[in-house]
Amino acid sequence: MKQHPEEQNIRQNFEPGKISKDGFLGGDTRHIHDIIREDQRTLSRLGLSREMVAQRLQWMIEEGKKGLEGVVDKGDFTIQVRWARGMVSCPFGESGLHHKLMVTVFLKKLTKEMKYTQLSVHMIAEHGFFGGKQSTYRLDPEKLGLLVELGKE
Repeated sequence: MKQHPEEQNIRQNFEPGKISKDGFLGGDTRHIHDIIREDQRTLSRLGLSREMVAQRLQWMIEEGKKGLEGVVDKGDFTIQVRWARGMVSCPFGESGLHHKLMVTVFLKKLTKEMKYTQLSVHMIAEHGFFGGKQSTYRLDPEKLGLLVELGKE
């Protein structure tokens, strides 16, 4: 399938070194739309929407910010938000910049942690993109179901 030149430019944005040192695909050779479609099928099977997931991830960012880069204990999990200098653009090419921050959520019972960025939340909410397989900041929709349920009051 021949790509439109604009799609080729967008694809280049996902490669290592263009916007992010590691890129957003992690060696995943599938077309970006195929990655999005597969993740959407997983979300549908789990009864989730990308908006639900993004809202929960954003809530965790807001809660984590209250700790001023320290760990915030939320009972079943902890959240830590750390800022880096600067801002980053979205590889999908729309205008606007996103704060460089790293969120770490530690699930106590599972002794597992999940890391994500503000840009990750944007790409999920606006584009349905969770990252290519094996990419540094891939958020597996299958595992995100746990986060959506955590700490709901």
